[in-house]
Amino acid sequence: MNFEEIKDYWENRASEDSSAQSTTQDFYLREIEFNVLAQNIEKYSPNNVADIGCGDGRTTVRLARKCPDISFKGFDYSTSMIKNTKAVLDSSDIINTLFEVYDVLEGMSGLFDLIYTTRCLINLPSWELQKIAISNIHNALIGDGVYLMIENFIEGQSNFNEVRKKFGLSEIPIREHNHFFERERLLGYIDDLFDLQSEVNISSTYYLASRVIYSKICDEAGIIPDYFDDHHRFAVGLPFCGEYGPVRLLILKKK
Repeated sequence: MNFEEIKDYWENRASEDSSAQSTTQDFYLREIEFNVLAQNIEKYSPNNVADIGCGDGRTTVRLARKCPDISFKGFDYSTSMIKNTKAVLDSSDIINTLFEVYDVLEGMSGLFDLIYTTRCLINLPSWELQKIAISNIHNALIGDGVYLMIENFIEGQSNFNEVRKKFGLSEIPIREHNHFFERERLLGYIDDLFDLQSEVNISSTYYLASRVIYSKICDEAGIIPDYFDDHHRFAVGLPFCGEYGPVRLLILKKK
């Protein structure tokens, strides 16, 4: 899919679904992302935070509620997604959050102490566009601001599919609107922009529990996996280890 087709995909999805699954069917993956974002926002104590690719704004609002002294701003290029954030915001008592239609490829400069993305840049259809987005995020950080990058990587995707094969399960393909990162290529590009503070695969144990063990149970029972099953719910609390899932957190400090 090209850029406009992907954008239309998200416009249509947001206009048809305003539920907590509008940005991903995997509700509990969002719990993991929220937890690591909250921990690191507390650690770095920023004054101004941007959520690039905020989707329906649910994660943004939850973080704003947890951190009432921090100013949050959520951006998304989908007008329908931003429209959905209004309902989320109106149903809360949050006053430290704003939402705005914005395309990360347009560029900003020097506005935020901390920026995060959660599976946003994988919706850009090429590495060249992803590089532009990362550069724009770098420019939008003040001083030695921090970028919490939660994105999908091909290496972890391949690893967990290899495990699935050993269990007699079919490969889970990358969706046609996603372009996963290659870790070494990414690290080579960001070396001039950021200092890598730490990185961790936040999906590995979760995927082994939900996409392998639970999937095998469902396969043998002849039932369709349910994203709200207890295997997903309990897997959220597992410690991070291994490289058997696509979603990684990179903590990057601006040079």
